[in-house]
Amino acid sequence: MEAMNVEKASADGNLPEVISNIKETLKIVSRTPVNITMAGDSGNGMSTFISALRNTGHEGKASPPTELVKATQRCASYFSSHFSNVVLWDLPGTGSATTTLENYLMEMQFNRYDFIMVASAQFSMNHVMLAKTAEDMGKKFYIVWTKLDMDLSTGALPEVQLLQIRENVLENLQKERVCEY
Repeated sequence: MEAMNVEKASADGNLPEVISNIKETLKIVSRTPVNITMAGDSGNGMSTFISALRNTGHEGKASPPTELVKATQRCASYFSSHFSNVVLWDLPGTGSATTTLENYLMEMQFNRYDFIMVASAQFSMNHVMLAKTAEDMGKKFYIVWTKLDMDLSTGALPEVQLLQIRENVLENLQKERVCEY
């Protein structure tokens, strides 16, 4: 509706109304809630990544728990003072539940979220299936590789390792016909 108002005001040459309509549109957009989940296998660092996005340490009582063994047991939401309309969701990792991936997707209500796929050490079939699910829902997703410092400490040239990680992710996605452009 606002876009049509901007178009009409612009066609009429009414610059003050164009500016007013654009400001109103920006106000509406800035209040629109955005739900983003970190999705991936247990132990990939989703909770730590949420703390990093919020610019909080992982030790704080308002931070997601980060433990060595199954830290996230149920869905939890986190907010950031930097992005007032963004809700970051920390879900139990895939592979942490005893149910199938299909049940996991329904239980976690994946249709509610936009996705950031979090991976480390390897890009698993669970990651591929999460990506396929996002694509089937018509949603975009991003892949973040965590714990990269450990991968790069193996001695090979960092540029070569980064390229290998990227190629491996793309190869796995393409095998399952995800993200074919």
